[in-house]
Amino acid sequence: MYVSWPTFFFCLMYLIPGLHVEKTDDALTVYKTGNYEAAIPLLEAAATKAPKDPILHAALLSALVYEGKVDEASDAADADAAEFPDSPEVIAACGEFAFYMGDMPEAEKLFKSAYKLKEQTARAYYGLYRLFKAASLYRTARLAILRAHEIDPDDALITRSWLPYLVPEKRKELEPPFAAAHPWLYKHFEQERDNEVEVVHELNNRKLFELDGPRAESTLHLVPILYGPGRIRGVGLQFKINGGRPLRMLLDTGASGILVKESAVDKAELNHLGSSEAWGIGDGGTRKVFGSIADICEIGSLKYKACLIRATEGKRGVSGDEDGLLGADVFSDYVIQIDFQNFLLHLTPLPPRPPTPQGYDRSIGPDEKDFTPAFRFGHALFVTTVLNSKSRGLFLIDTGGGLPTVDTTFARLSTKVRGNQFMHVRGVSGEVKEVFEADKAVIEFAGFRQRNIGLTSFNLNNSPEHQEVRMAGILGMPVLALFRLTLDYRNGLVKFDYTLKH
Repeated sequence: MYVSWPTFFFCLMYLIPGLHVEKTDDALTVYKTGNYEAAIPLLEAAATKAPKDPILHAALLSALVYEGKVDEASDAADADAAEFPDSPEVIAACGEFAFYMGDMPEAEKLFKSAYKLKEQTARAYYGLYRLFKAASLYRTARLAILRAHEIDPDDALITRSWLPYLVPEKRKELEPPFAAAHPWLYKHFEQERDNEVEVVHELNNRKLFELDGPRAESTLHLVPILYGPGRIRGVGLQFKINGGRPLRMLLDTGASGILVKESAVDKAELNHLGSSEAWGIGDGGTRKVFGSIADICEIGSLKYKACLIRATEGKRGVSGDEDGLLGADVFSDYVIQIDFQNFLLHLTPLPPRPPTPQGYDRSIGPDEKDFTPAFRFGHALFVTTVLNSKSRGLFLIDTGGGLPTVDTTFARLSTKVRGNQFMHVRGVSGEVKEVFEADKAVIEFAGFRQRNIGLTSFNLNNSPEHQEVRMAGILGMPVLALFRLTLDYRNGLVKFDYTLKH
């Protein structure tokens, strides 16, 4: 069982009601367990008693960042940077705040400054691991997390990221007891494991999403999905489950995999597997979803065997009038070109690479020199975007987004926002309760600059789960439709070809 005795002991203390710790060392020990909700009041009390201790202040800042307490973390970062300008721990914690806010250049600068001051700064290497991984530099990320864990194996957050790099047998041995001792870092561990067992049983040794036929260059025809006459919402593809009637699916770079209504799965007489939750735009919270395995699914002219399909429970639709969402990451083993003007989806197979435990760093081929590096978090691709020449953050590339949108907190850093009672926004998680407009919004990304008057603004970061990074905005269809958009998920690259030059 991989848990040091001090860490394990204090994990138990916080699982047993009535036991409390108040000492400085105890506050740091709870912080090391990754139970930041419990650690914050202890660290605040300890930091008040020891105002000149940079280690305590760095730990408190990191905990506030993890819990998404933006205002408190911002104040702490400013105060700590002024009070402890030469503390590598504080500098690394400030890097974590910059990373969370999506300012990746600033985060990288701070992480590197921290380990140059003191090579044994574990959180500096942990921060670089997350940065490199998001930038598709997987080999370099692996080296960074190995170094972080070597320096501080008792930091539970570091250990959680280190475990996936173990050989499968060792990970299977160590992860369950570690997850049991740190439930706050593994809220859905048991459910995800049970879901995986059900899917594996249903597959019965079949390979998921196996293409029926050779993988070759392909062009699929897209269909416009409209709000109304002349108002395009997005582009879609026809999708069939086991040869059934065609479903109209929104091609959505902001979604992952295949998500349909429950009725579509039931009509195909597929088994319901497991249970999980989906979240998207809207203030209605998460929605219950389940999985199913279809023997055959067809996406345009492409046919796949053993397809994993997720479905929303109940009669309510997914997000609009379409039958479901088709995440562009379904085609992640291709270079994906979306031609909005001609309604074409062109797929070019990526060259095969032999599997390696070391991982690969992003590689840019001769045809990708004009691409912009993107940051990938799960299925989502983000590009660094500057708002009003002042604020820098990450905007999601979202072909499922009907409007270009800026997060209200991010917008207020450089412009005024006002309420808009006439604007209604709805997504996977229902209706957005409070919608605003940003008075002035000039966005710059990938060498392009666009002025938007009255850019829609609302809270884009209301997920009930921990968010690794905050979303500053969304590049939705009115912006993306100006380009021929090319995506390379494997290497974290995107290309915007401006198609309305004349």
